[in-house]
Amino acid sequence: MDTTTVASEKGGIGKTTVTVGIARELAGRGVKVGVVDLDPRATVTTWLDVEVPPGEHVGAILGQDDVAGAAADLALTSPWHSGIDVVPGSRDVAALEGSPQEYGDLRLRRAIAGWDRDVVLIDSPNRQGGLLIRSALTASDRVLYATTPDEDGRSGVEWARRNTARFKQLSPLNPDVAEVGIILTRWPDTIPTRDAVNALEALEEDNAGPTPNDPAAGPALPVLRPLVPERVAVRSARAARVWWGDYTRGELVAAAFRDIVDQVWPMHRSSEGETR
Repeated sequence: MDTTTVASEKGGIGKTTVTVGIARELAGRGVKVGVVDLDPRATVTTWLDVEVPPGEHVGAILGQDDVAGAAADLALTSPWHSGIDVVPGSRDVAALEGSPQEYGDLRLRRAIAGWDRDVVLIDSPNRQGGLLIRSALTASDRVLYATTPDEDGRSGVEWARRNTARFKQLSPLNPDVAEVGIILTRWPDTIPTRDAVNALEALEEDNAGPTPNDPAAGPALPVLRPLVPERVAVRSARAARVWWGDYTRGELVAAAFRDIVDQVWPMHRSSEGETR
Protein backbone atom coordinates (compact mmCIF):
# COMPACT_ATOMS: atom_id res chain seq x y z
CA MET A 1 0.00 0.00 0.00
CA ASP A 2 1.31 3.41 -1.03
CA THR A 3 0.17 6.29 1.19
CA THR A 4 0.52 9.86 -0.09
CA THR A 5 -0.42 13.11 1.62
CA VAL A 6 -1.61 16.03 -0.52
CA ALA A 7 -0.47 19.18 1.25
CA SER A 8 -0.44 22.96 1.22
CA GLU A 9 -0.53 25.51 3.99
CA LYS A 10 -2.99 27.70 2.12
CA GLY A 11 -6.66 26.96 1.56
CA GLY A 12 -8.39 27.31 -1.80
CA ILE A 13 -5.41 26.33 -3.92
CA GLY A 14 -6.70 23.12 -5.50
CA LYS A 15 -5.72 20.55 -2.87
CA THR A 16 -9.12 18.91 -3.00
CA THR A 17 -9.11 18.98 -6.82
CA VAL A 18 -5.77 17.15 -6.79
CA THR A 19 -6.96 14.55 -4.29
CA VAL A 20 -10.20 13.67 -6.04
CA GLY A 21 -8.66 13.91 -9.52
CA ILE A 22 -5.95 11.40 -8.64
CA ALA A 23 -8.37 9.14 -6.77
CA ARG A 24 -10.78 8.93 -9.71
CA GLU A 25 -8.01 8.38 -12.26
CA LEU A 26 -6.47 5.54 -10.24
CA ALA A 27 -9.84 3.93 -9.55
CA GLY A 28 -10.63 4.01 -13.26
CA ARG A 29 -7.54 1.87 -13.81
CA GLY A 30 -8.76 -0.79 -11.42
CA VAL A 31 -6.66 0.43 -8.47
CA LYS A 32 -8.29 0.14 -5.05
CA VAL A 33 -8.10 3.66 -3.61
CA GLY A 34 -8.61 4.85 -0.05
CA VAL A 35 -9.13 8.55 0.68
CA VAL A 36 -8.70 9.93 4.20
CA ASP A 37 -10.26 13.36 4.69
CA LEU A 38 -8.26 15.08 7.44
CA ASP A 39 -9.38 18.60 6.55
CA PRO A 40 -11.97 19.91 9.05
CA ARG A 41 -13.85 21.48 6.15
CA ALA A 42 -14.50 17.92 4.89
CA THR A 43 -14.49 19.14 1.29
CA VAL A 44 -13.28 15.84 -0.16
CA THR A 45 -16.05 14.01 1.67
CA THR A 46 -18.65 16.36 0.25
CA TRP A 47 -17.27 16.35 -3.30
CA LEU A 48 -17.07 12.54 -3.40
CA ASP A 49 -20.75 12.56 -2.38
CA VAL A 50 -20.32 10.47 0.77
CA GLU A 51 -23.16 10.56 3.29
CA VAL A 52 -21.64 10.33 6.78
CA PRO A 53 -23.52 8.68 9.67
CA PRO A 54 -23.28 10.72 12.90
CA GLY A 55 -19.92 10.28 14.63
CA GLU A 56 -18.52 7.88 12.01
CA HIS A 57 -15.69 10.00 10.66
CA VAL A 58 -11.92 10.36 10.96
CA GLY A 59 -12.31 11.90 14.43
CA ALA A 60 -13.20 8.43 15.69
CA ILE A 61 -9.65 7.42 14.76
CA LEU A 62 -7.80 10.47 16.07
CA GLY A 63 -9.69 10.66 19.36
CA GLN A 64 -9.06 7.19 20.81
CA ASP A 65 -6.33 4.58 21.18
CA ASP A 66 -8.13 1.41 20.07
CA VAL A 67 -7.93 2.12 16.33
CA ALA A 68 -6.46 -1.00 14.72
CA GLY A 69 -8.38 -1.62 11.51
CA ALA A 70 -10.59 1.44 12.06
CA ALA A 71 -10.04 2.87 8.56
CA ALA A 72 -11.63 -0.15 6.92
CA ASP A 73 -14.51 -0.07 9.41
CA LEU A 74 -15.27 3.62 8.85
CA ALA A 75 -14.70 3.77 5.10
CA LEU A 76 -17.67 4.44 2.82
CA THR A 77 -17.73 3.79 -0.92
CA SER A 78 -18.05 6.89 -3.07
CA PRO A 79 -20.78 7.00 -5.73
CA TRP A 80 -18.05 8.28 -8.05
CA HIS A 81 -16.53 4.81 -8.41
CA SER A 82 -16.79 1.48 -6.61
CA GLY A 83 -12.99 1.48 -6.24
CA ILE A 84 -12.91 4.62 -4.05
CA ASP A 85 -13.47 4.18 -0.30
CA VAL A 86 -13.49 7.30 1.88
CA VAL A 87 -12.77 7.77 5.57
CA PRO A 88 -14.95 10.86 5.96
CA GLY A 89 -13.90 14.17 7.43
CA SER A 90 -15.77 16.35 9.90
CA ARG A 91 -15.56 19.82 11.39
CA ASP A 92 -15.38 18.09 14.77
CA VAL A 93 -11.75 17.05 14.24
CA ALA A 94 -10.56 20.65 14.54
CA ALA A 95 -11.27 20.48 18.28
CA LEU A 96 -8.85 17.58 18.70
CA GLU A 97 -5.85 19.80 17.99
CA GLY A 98 -6.50 21.80 21.12
CA SER A 99 -6.72 18.83 23.49
CA PRO A 100 -3.92 16.54 24.70
CA GLN A 101 -3.64 13.39 22.57
CA GLU A 102 -1.14 10.95 24.02
CA TYR A 103 0.45 9.03 21.14
CA GLY A 104 -2.13 10.71 18.92
CA ASP A 105 0.29 11.07 16.00
CA LEU A 106 0.40 7.28 15.59
CA ARG A 107 -3.32 6.62 15.47
CA LEU A 108 -3.95 7.24 11.78
CA ARG A 109 -0.99 5.09 10.77
CA ARG A 110 -2.27 2.25 12.94
CA ALA A 111 -5.80 2.67 11.63
CA ILE A 112 -4.87 2.33 7.95
CA ALA A 113 -2.41 -0.54 8.47
CA GLY A 114 -3.88 -3.62 6.81
CA TRP A 115 -6.55 -1.64 4.95
CA ASP A 116 -7.37 -3.44 1.71
CA ARG A 117 -6.29 -0.56 -0.53
CA ASP A 118 -3.52 -0.28 -3.14
CA VAL A 119 -3.17 3.49 -2.76
CA VAL A 120 -4.25 5.75 0.11
CA LEU A 121 -4.52 9.50 -0.41
CA ILE A 122 -4.67 11.80 2.62
CA ASP A 123 -6.20 15.22 2.08
CA SER A 124 -4.38 17.17 4.78
CA PRO A 125 -5.51 20.44 6.38
CA ASN A 126 -3.76 23.75 5.82
CA ARG A 127 -2.22 23.61 9.28
CA GLN A 128 1.27 24.19 10.66
CA GLY A 129 2.62 21.37 12.79
CA GLY A 130 -0.58 20.41 14.66
CA LEU A 131 -1.98 16.96 15.37
CA LEU A 132 -3.72 16.65 12.00
CA ILE A 133 -0.74 17.40 9.77
CA ARG A 134 1.62 15.37 12.01
CA SER A 135 -0.79 12.43 11.78
CA ALA A 136 -0.80 12.71 7.98
CA LEU A 137 3.00 12.82 7.73
CA THR A 138 3.43 9.96 10.21
CA ALA A 139 1.09 7.77 8.15
CA SER A 140 2.51 8.64 4.72
CA ASP A 141 5.22 7.31 2.45
CA ARG A 142 5.22 10.46 0.33
CA VAL A 143 4.01 14.06 0.08
CA LEU A 144 2.60 15.82 -2.98
CA TYR A 145 2.13 19.58 -2.84
CA ALA A 146 -0.79 21.34 -4.53
CA THR A 147 -0.65 24.94 -5.64
CA THR A 148 -2.05 27.62 -7.93
CA PRO A 149 -0.15 30.13 -10.11
CA ASP A 150 -0.31 33.02 -7.66
CA GLU A 151 1.34 34.28 -4.48
CA ASP A 152 -1.00 32.33 -2.17
CA GLY A 153 -0.19 29.07 -3.91
CA ARG A 154 3.52 29.79 -3.86
CA SER A 155 3.60 30.59 -0.12
CA GLY A 156 1.37 27.57 0.59
CA VAL A 157 4.02 25.28 -0.89
CA GLU A 158 6.86 27.10 0.86
CA TRP A 159 5.35 26.75 4.32
CA ALA A 160 4.12 23.21 3.76
CA ARG A 161 7.63 22.18 2.75
CA ARG A 162 8.97 23.82 5.90
CA ASN A 163 6.46 21.77 7.90
CA THR A 164 7.66 18.58 6.24
CA ALA A 165 11.33 19.45 6.80
CA ARG A 166 10.73 20.25 10.46
CA PHE A 167 8.75 17.04 10.93
CA LYS A 168 11.58 14.99 9.41
CA GLN A 169 14.11 16.78 11.59
CA LEU A 170 12.27 16.54 14.91
CA SER A 171 10.00 13.51 14.76
CA PRO A 172 11.39 9.97 15.01
CA LEU A 173 8.07 8.52 13.82
CA ASN A 174 8.63 8.76 10.05
CA PRO A 175 11.87 10.56 9.11
CA ASP A 176 11.95 8.92 5.67
CA VAL A 177 8.74 10.42 4.30
CA ALA A 178 9.61 11.58 0.77
CA GLU A 179 8.60 14.65 -1.22
CA VAL A 180 7.44 13.77 -4.75
CA GLY A 181 6.62 17.00 -6.54
CA ILE A 182 4.32 19.98 -6.94
CA ILE A 183 1.04 19.85 -8.87
CA LEU A 184 -0.04 23.22 -10.21
CA THR A 185 -3.79 23.64 -10.79
CA ARG A 186 -5.93 26.35 -12.41
CA TRP A 187 -3.36 27.08 -15.07
CA PRO A 188 -4.74 29.59 -17.65
CA ASP A 189 -3.57 27.55 -20.62
CA THR A 190 -5.55 29.34 -23.34
CA ILE A 191 -3.79 32.67 -22.77
CA PRO A 192 -1.37 32.44 -19.81
CA THR A 193 -1.32 35.73 -17.98
CA ARG A 194 1.93 37.45 -17.13
CA ASP A 195 1.11 37.07 -13.42
CA ALA A 196 0.61 33.31 -13.82
CA VAL A 197 3.84 32.91 -15.80
CA ASN A 198 5.76 34.92 -13.21
CA ALA A 199 4.26 32.84 -10.39
CA LEU A 200 5.26 29.60 -12.12
CA GLU A 201 8.81 30.85 -12.67
CA ALA A 202 9.07 31.95 -9.04
CA LEU A 203 7.70 28.60 -7.84
CA GLU A 204 10.29 26.70 -9.85
CA GLU A 205 13.05 29.00 -8.60
CA ASP A 206 11.89 28.59 -4.99
CA ASN A 207 12.12 24.80 -5.28
CA ALA A 208 15.29 24.47 -7.32
CA GLY A 209 17.26 23.32 -4.27
CA PRO A 210 20.03 24.90 -2.17
CA THR A 211 21.94 27.79 -3.73
CA PRO A 212 24.85 29.93 -2.50
CA ASN A 213 22.28 32.59 -1.58
CA ASP A 214 20.01 30.11 0.23
CA PRO A 215 22.05 27.11 1.43
CA ALA A 216 19.31 26.11 3.88
CA ALA A 217 16.71 25.54 1.14
CA GLY A 218 15.24 22.09 0.82
CA PRO A 219 16.17 19.63 -1.93
CA ALA A 220 15.09 20.33 -5.49
CA LEU A 221 11.46 19.48 -6.15
CA PRO A 222 9.88 19.55 -9.61
CA VAL A 223 6.67 21.23 -10.70
CA LEU A 224 5.06 18.26 -12.42
CA ARG A 225 3.88 18.47 -16.01
CA PRO A 226 1.38 18.87 -17.44
CA LEU A 227 0.05 21.83 -15.51
CA VAL A 228 -3.61 21.24 -14.66
CA PRO A 229 -5.65 23.71 -16.73
CA GLU A 230 -8.34 26.02 -15.41
CA ARG A 231 -11.82 24.93 -16.54
CA VAL A 232 -15.22 26.14 -15.37
CA ALA A 233 -16.39 22.51 -15.67
CA VAL A 234 -14.38 21.61 -12.56
CA ARG A 235 -16.16 24.20 -10.42
CA SER A 236 -19.50 23.14 -11.84
CA ALA A 237 -18.71 19.48 -11.15
CA ARG A 238 -17.77 20.30 -7.58
CA ALA A 239 -21.10 22.02 -7.00
CA ALA A 240 -22.91 19.00 -8.46
CA ARG A 241 -20.70 16.48 -6.60
CA VAL A 242 -19.75 14.68 -9.81
CA TRP A 243 -16.55 13.90 -11.67
CA TRP A 244 -15.59 16.43 -14.34
CA GLY A 245 -14.25 13.67 -16.61
CA ASP A 246 -17.83 12.75 -17.48
CA TYR A 247 -18.13 16.03 -19.37
CA THR A 248 -16.42 17.06 -22.61
CA ARG A 249 -15.29 20.37 -21.18
CA GLY A 250 -13.59 18.63 -18.28
CA GLU A 251 -11.62 16.18 -20.41
CA LEU A 252 -8.47 18.33 -20.57
CA VAL A 253 -8.33 18.38 -16.78
CA ALA A 254 -8.85 14.61 -16.62
CA ALA A 255 -6.09 14.14 -19.22
CA ALA A 256 -3.68 16.22 -17.12
CA PHE A 257 -4.28 14.00 -14.08
CA ARG A 258 -3.91 10.94 -16.28
CA ASP A 259 -0.38 12.00 -17.22
CA ILE A 260 0.51 12.97 -13.64
CA VAL A 261 -0.67 9.60 -12.30
CA ASP A 262 1.49 7.85 -14.92
CA GLN A 263 4.51 9.67 -13.48
CA VAL A 264 3.81 9.38 -9.76
CA TRP A 265 2.37 5.84 -9.79
CA PRO A 266 4.17 4.17 -12.73
CA MET A 267 3.31 0.73 -11.32
CA HIS A 268 -0.32 1.57 -12.08
CA ARG A 269 0.35 3.08 -15.48
CA SER A 270 -2.57 2.70 -17.86
CA SER A 271 -1.73 0.61 -20.91
CA GLU A 272 -4.80 2.01 -22.63
CA GLY A 273 -3.90 5.64 -21.89
CA GLU A 274 -7.37 6.42 -20.66
CA THR A 275 -9.55 6.03 -17.62
CA ARG A 276 -12.31 3.46 -17.69
